[in-house]
Amino acid sequence: MRLALEESALENDEITEQGGIQFLVNERDKVYFENVKIDFVKSLFGGGQFKVLRV
Repeated sequence: MRLALEESALENDEITEQGGIQFLVNERDKVYFENVKIDFVKSLFGGGQFKVLRV
C-alpha cells in the first residue's frame, strides 16, 4: 500500500471524500482502509504528511 497524488481515477479505483478532499482507493488495497481515518500531520519545519490511523 502506498499514498500518492493522482490526476485521475483508474478503472478499479473507488472514490471517497473526507474533509472536502477526494481520495482514490484501489480495489486490491480497499481492505487496508476499512475502519481508518486519514489525517494530515504538520511537521515542525512547515511541511507535513498524510497518516493512516486505525479508529
